[in-house]
Amino acid sequence: MADANANALILKRLISSMQIQDHKKIPYDKRKYYKDLIDHLRSMMLGYENEEVKIILHDMELEFADSVVPAFSRYQIDMVLENCEKLLEIRYGSDVELEETVEGFDDEVQTLLDQLTTTCTMKLQVLTIAGMAGLGKTTLARKLYKDPLIEYTFHYRAWNCVSQTYLKRDLLLGVLSHLTNDLTDETNKMSDEQLGETLYRLLKGHRYLVVFDDIWDCTFWNDIRIYFPDDKVGSRVLFTTRDIELSLHVKAAKPTHVLRLRTENESWKIFSKKVFRTGVCPYRLKGHARAITRKCKGLPLAIVITAGILKNNWAENSWLQISESLHSFMVRDPGQYMDSLALSYNQLPLHLRQCFVFVGVFPEDYDIPVTKLIWLWIAQGFIHETESGTLEDVAEDFLMDLIKRSLLIPGKRRVNGQIKTCRIHDLLRDLCRKKADEENFSQEVRKHDHATASLDETTESIMLLLPLEPPELSLLSDFCYPSEFGKFLRNGQSFDIERYESLRTLDVESISVSMFPAEVTQLLNLRYLAIQARDGSPSASISSLVNLQMLIIASRKNIVVPKTIWSMVNLRHLCIKTGENHIEDPCFVHETKNDRLQTLSQVSPQSCHNIFSRTPNLRKLGICGPLVSSQGELEFPNIRALQHLQKLKLLNTIPYGKPTRLLNTMMFPETLKNLTLSNTCMDWEDMWALSLLLNLEVLKLKFHACIGETWETDDVEFKQLKILKLHNLNLSQWVCWRENFPGLKRLVVRQCLCLESIPSELGKINTLEAIEVQWCRYSTQVSALKIQKEQESEGNFFLKVHATNNR
Repeated sequence: MADANANALILKRLISSMQIQDHKKIPYDKRKYYKDLIDHLRSMMLGYENEEVKIILHDMELEFADSVVPAFSRYQIDMVLENCEKLLEIRYGSDVELEETVEGFDDEVQTLLDQLTTTCTMKLQVLTIAGMAGLGKTTLARKLYKDPLIEYTFHYRAWNCVSQTYLKRDLLLGVLSHLTNDLTDETNKMSDEQLGETLYRLLKGHRYLVVFDDIWDCTFWNDIRIYFPDDKVGSRVLFTTRDIELSLHVKAAKPTHVLRLRTENESWKIFSKKVFRTGVCPYRLKGHARAITRKCKGLPLAIVITAGILKNNWAENSWLQISESLHSFMVRDPGQYMDSLALSYNQLPLHLRQCFVFVGVFPEDYDIPVTKLIWLWIAQGFIHETESGTLEDVAEDFLMDLIKRSLLIPGKRRVNGQIKTCRIHDLLRDLCRKKADEENFSQEVRKHDHATASLDETTESIMLLLPLEPPELSLLSDFCYPSEFGKFLRNGQSFDIERYESLRTLDVESISVSMFPAEVTQLLNLRYLAIQARDGSPSASISSLVNLQMLIIASRKNIVVPKTIWSMVNLRHLCIKTGENHIEDPCFVHETKNDRLQTLSQVSPQSCHNIFSRTPNLRKLGICGPLVSSQGELEFPNIRALQHLQKLKLLNTIPYGKPTRLLNTMMFPETLKNLTLSNTCMDWEDMWALSLLLNLEVLKLKFHACIGETWETDDVEFKQLKILKLHNLNLSQWVCWRENFPGLKRLVVRQCLCLESIPSELGKINTLEAIEVQWCRYSTQVSALKIQKEQESEGNFFLKVHATNNR
């Protein structure tokens, strides 16, 4: 193997020299380079000169015998590459493989090496490496295990694979087998306790490293922990796992090292080394190879599988075909990766399996909005209330559980750090769809341009849609729908109700219709309904949807929600996306409270006076309309009674033109944690009133929320405030002290074009983690960076500053 690696590396250097000269485009004696290459190939193939080898070497010599061109052509370099690969295959067969490298994790390798070998802490420590299947956890751990510094540092080293099912006895014998060659029949006859005692005595007084690969939970460590002595000599135990939170359960010394997906460049290096023994890709295949690595989405497992398909394949048509339809090629032999990924699925408790499988209905490469996913899970009946939380709370716990198991990937985050979107790798999405088929999970989903003529009405329960534009350009919705259904809605035609009567979820938000389709109210089984219309006002028959839990309406006009909405006692979220919308007063003849309603957005203040007593459990509320009195006082309906309200948005639609006053903070409930003000024109001097909201954690001031050139916070203290966002304000001078925001973690300043600088005092806040400045003056950007440098000079390297000036 060493000889094979050495020859592959020598050939790589020789070919790279030829390529470098080609790129320089200067005259040089190419015969010298070529003679060195041929001489090395002949030496390498001594004793292997069969007919094929002779033909290859003869053809290579002929290619340059009569050549007078002073430089290698790309065709010639490609020919040399392919022939070198063929000769290496003949000489070494499948044994030729460069030493496996951990591309993209140089920093992680160094960090882990430092933690494993440091003498600052001599106590026994546990370290963990976590990530989804196929990310390279085992590869990284093996790289560390074989590192010369590790071999030098530790007296004993042992490697053991645990997996989902294990026997305590096998684990103990596995570790012992690495520590001693003297495993006798007598050892095999020992009880588990005797094996543990033997291991303990063997490790006692020695500095050891034991790696446990593929850990699924902490149970095994609880079983064998007592057999690993802590003699304060610097011993270490290293785990690899798919569970990000395992470190908490095993009392790891450091936070988990969570592996990320590889970048495009890192993926390219892995692919090149796996496909080509020299690690050099021919020019004619490079375009296809780049396309293929991009489609692997940074997952090493996918890269290695694809490399296996293409190894020793020199037909350009094959590369083109695979680059255009990589997914189908991998699906032809799913056993290559599916068994490994299925282990994660098999480990899931039943309540998480259906939630995970459901994620497969989303398109590839899609940023899944977390709120939408949670609502869809609830609509599908996957979530059940517990004594400790609502359906939404339980669903959020499920989501975080899937993330910690590395089955979902966190995407964008909200300003408060909470996860806003998540993603699923294509291979895991394949697993979802495969399990859906195996377990008869109902998720008939069809793209609008590939719909079939028939629909299985007994299994169809979800109808979603794809964006009509790329996700980053579209403000529409997200999924798939049968094309004939979309045509019915767009053209205002009626449709066969019986055909779709079992639908639980209907998301047709990307189809713009003229009016709210009345026929939809006949789909009595609906739990989730999302509609986009020029006039989105639903008819009174909306109350027929007695099972509806989520109603999302996007409308170009302000809408009127009929009073019959109050008879829909299962409604949990009424989300109107734009406008100043009116909800008709409830009919109190048959008054019943809606204890389930948690979200009410974009409603006019005039609509609110008679409804809050009927919605005691509102968590999120958005009020849009005139919020300033003729006397210049900020006023809105009294929401004090909403004792579960956590998030409030106030958008004033009629500018007052002068600073307004907030006279009565008692209208806010004590539970309020997140407040957004927009166009309210508050005087900066009245900001003290908001400091009286003792549980306020997030404050967003947008577009003239406050007016005036100067904000002096004086002795005001926002005790619990963690996030402060200033957006599109005319503020010029900001004077504050760290005592004003003792718990601030994140400051975001955007489009404050007049603001001269960020107060330097903010850098002294111990809890501050990030400052983000965008589309502001250059001096504002400089001041933020100056704060970071000042903190670094004092030893604080935790404060991150992101400052961009795009003016």
